[in-house]
Amino acid sequence: MSIIYEVVIYLAVGSTYWWWSQNLTVFGLAPNLMFAAALCAAILAGPVKGIAWGFFLGFYADMLGSDMFGGYALTYTLMAYGVYIIKRHFDMDSLFSQLVASLALSWLSILFYQGLVISFSRPSNLDLRVFLSEPFLNALVVPVMFRIFYQLKRGLGVL
Repeated sequence: MSIIYEVVIYLAVGSTYWWWSQNLTVFGLAPNLMFAAALCAAILAGPVKGIAWGFFLGFYADMLGSDMFGGYALTYTLMAYGVYIIKRHFDMDSLFSQLVASLALSWLSILFYQGLVISFSRPSNLDLRVFLSEPFLNALVVPVMFRIFYQLKRGLGVL
């Protein structure tokens, strides 16, 4: 039964991300809810489930985008694995750790994805506005999404 809940949560996150990026952008900027969900799932779930969540959320982001297909899936999968390694040494449940991880991993994910696009596709311009502001928007969203995912894990047993 928990797999059905997880599919519903996955679809809800994807739909919310799409709706938010279409309707609630400020100066063309919106937090990356897919990144936040992948980070929160990697923190709360075990290694296999966290990496699977990262892959499928990245795959969903790839389906919504028009750049290199599979880039976000690889980026979020590697991010989830990195969080699995990091969370053995740090308390990722604390607010400060989530903020620092969100900022650092947002910048690393953006740079890694741009490196993939340049390596395997065509050279593209890195939007400086996104590079400088999206990590801070993600840092605002991650603690809220972590709390929601934590309540879902306690209440429904998902993740």
